Amino acid sequence: MTMPIDRPILLFGMPRSGTTWLGKIFDSHPRTLYRHEPDTFEPLAGLPLLADPGEVERHRESLQRYLAEVVEMRSERVCAKQPIFPKAYSSGAGHSLHRFGALASKAAGRLGVDLPVPGAGAPRGEEAWRLAWKSIESLGRLGLLLDACPDARAVQILRHPCGFVASVLRGEAAQRFTHGGAAEDWGIFTMLCATAQAQRRGLTLEALKQMEPSERLAWRWVLFNEKASEDSARSGRCRPLHYEELCADPLRVTQELFRFCELDWDEQTARFLHDSTSNAKGDYYSVFKDPLESAWKWRRELPAEDARRVLAVVAQSELGAAYLGESRWNRRTGSG
Repeated sequence: MTMPIDRPILLFGMPRSGTTWLGKIFDSHPRTLYRHEPDTFEPLAGLPLLADPGEVERHRESLQRYLAEVVEMRSERVCAKQPIFPKAYSSGAGHSLHRFGALASKAAGRLGVDLPVPGAGAPRGEEAWRLAWKSIESLGRLGLLLDACPDARAVQILRHPCGFVASVLRGEAAQRFTHGGAAEDWGIFTMLCATAQAQRRGLTLEALKQMEPSERLAWRWVLFNEKASEDSARSGRCRPLHYEELCADPLRVTQELFRFCELDWDEQTARFLHDSTSNAKGDYYSVFKDPLESAWKWRRELPAEDARRVLAVVAQSELGAAYLGESRWNRRTGSG
């Protein structure tokens, strides 16, 4: 038996929005048990991607059961994301087992062998710990999850819509994804058109099909993020986070996030923030990047006409206000 899941931390956002760096920041805390996109690899059966919070009673039991399953997962894709951090609830030998086990599991995966990660299981002792669940799959379920788990805390991360669009298009051009083009995922767009956020605008699938790919991706950004934001707002337990805000001042913002999530500060996180922002690596999925370069690279990558299309769409959402004005962390949108 594991300890009861006490106050899970939900780190949710759209793909290519900084969720992996955010997840590893929380993983760097010695009392978190980190799970990397478990719902992508082991889906929540029977729960729509765009869930109605009004159906919380229908799904509460299955969601709580899934949380317990997440804790027990040992899949390489969920438990082997680098770097692997020492934990207060695990011995030095346990940390080494997890670290080397993750490498072994990854090597086995390349050979088509599914090898559970040794040392990645849930804590068995009496040490306190917190589950940190990073997701790009369940953003549209965030409000329902918060209602089903009244002691949970959540962080919804948003990236500049132009940065999101540029990164998705770059990844697709490099064939980084196993799925088809996000701008032509008509199944997702059909579901999005059924949301209150689309219906109050009269937005239809037929209208989306007439748009340029960058415009459709911008609407995808708006509708997913609006739904998550509106559904979770009433809980008072979700902290919106702009990726650029985190990039501009990683230490201060992380300390604020930890206070919100009721985590004490630890120097292991401070060291990871230093290392991850001062040792840039070129890999598409790397968490070691120059944060400001990563945040604003879209200015060089995204054609000006596409950027104008994206900003015209986002201007129709209150969520776009942060990116259309100036703040401590947002650059003037018209500057070079």
